[in-house]
Amino acid sequence: MRVKIFLMFLSMSSLMSQTLVSGNVSGVWDTAGSPYQLTANCVVGFGDSLIIEPMVNVSMGRTFELRVQGYLSGQQVNFHDGASLRGDNGELELSYCSFITLESGINIISGSAKLEHCHIEAASGTGISFSNVDTSYIRDSQILNSGDYGIKILQSDDVEVTGNLLSGNSENDFNHPALFIDSCSPQFIENNIIKNNHGQGVGVWTLTSVAAPVIRGNLIQGNFTGITVVSAPAYILDNIIVANYQEGNFNSGAGIYAGYSSSVGIIMGNYIAGNYYGVSIIVGASPNLGDMVNDYPGDDGLNLFYDNTYNGETWHIWNDTSSPIMAQNNYWLGLDLSEVDATLNDNEEGGGEVLFQPIYADPLPEPPDINDDGSINILDVVVLIEGIVDLGVPDPVTFYLSDINRDFDINVGDVTALIDVVVQ
Repeated sequence: MRVKIFLMFLSMSSLMSQTLVSGNVSGVWDTAGSPYQLTANCVVGFGDSLIIEPMVNVSMGRTFELRVQGYLSGQQVNFHDGASLRGDNGELELSYCSFITLESGINIISGSAKLEHCHIEAASGTGISFSNVDTSYIRDSQILNSGDYGIKILQSDDVEVTGNLLSGNSENDFNHPALFIDSCSPQFIENNIIKNNHGQGVGVWTLTSVAAPVIRGNLIQGNFTGITVVSAPAYILDNIIVANYQEGNFNSGAGIYAGYSSSVGIIMGNYIAGNYYGVSIIVGASPNLGDMVNDYPGDDGLNLFYDNTYNGETWHIWNDTSSPIMAQNNYWLGLDLSEVDATLNDNEEGGGEVLFQPIYADPLPEPPDINDDGSINILDVVVLIEGIVDLGVPDPVTFYLSDINRDFDINVGDVTALIDVVVQ
């Protein structure tokens, strides 16, 4: 409904005045000339610049493209109804801009793009893609309801994806992740909320070169699967990976899905809960879920496993390979040590052994002692409410402690449940 109202407003404003543009464009687009209506493809040429002032509307003419070979800058600009905004060896700097119903979204090829606080919605294809780019980022933005990928990064190590919301993407293909990283190793995939997408939440593939990104501190919830790595030694650290499945579909529901022999990355400090399967390992993959044998502190487990259950059976780790999997020093929440092995598909079921002992991890505070002060009181309620209002991504332990009613979400229901505990 919000998109329809927005487009109705643009249609009404276009009847009052408009500036028709085509071919080579440069200079300044200001509110006096708004809306700007593309009547053919437009190009900001090499050495040229186009500055778009705040509150300008740019109608892309339903089928046309704005290509940037030079420099484009814009703040609070509304782009809508067209083919794509394309960076072609150019430089784009955009903040607080919206991109609504672009056929191919934003497509950055070489050059660089820096986007902050932007809104990308209802692209028929991919919301935004980066291919062979220099220093680029998308921060604190929303990428919603794309027909294909939400964000796609191809052969671009120097891309930062932080603080974004990706939701409702992959409408046309559940095999296409909301965030797809192919043949590259961006170092900053952090603090994003990747929630309720139709396909995979995050996908990392090695097709032409090694893909070993650092995926840290994200909330990955309610997708077809959580994180899928294919021949990719990704570093998966401190994420909240919960309730990823398609109801009744046993092919869905892996919190982390690792396949093929190059998938030997580190999985550490994550809360993996409420999925059909916690970590599924197939076709020669051998991720490290906790190794206390070596002296390296960066692979010491500390993952929290809880209630990864399908059809009444709990499977925290499903090892479908012949290789042993290191999974020491983790938390098996709600289980006695004697019960852990029954939640592992390993040598007893025909796979490789999952080595989950010894367990050295320090005990967690008991829920709902959210602030870990040794008592349950009104201060825990305050911390919980502040966490909900903040709308950021909490650390995995705080998320676990704050989810009082165990529905794998933090909401007002948890506040009510915690208040009941305090009162009692």
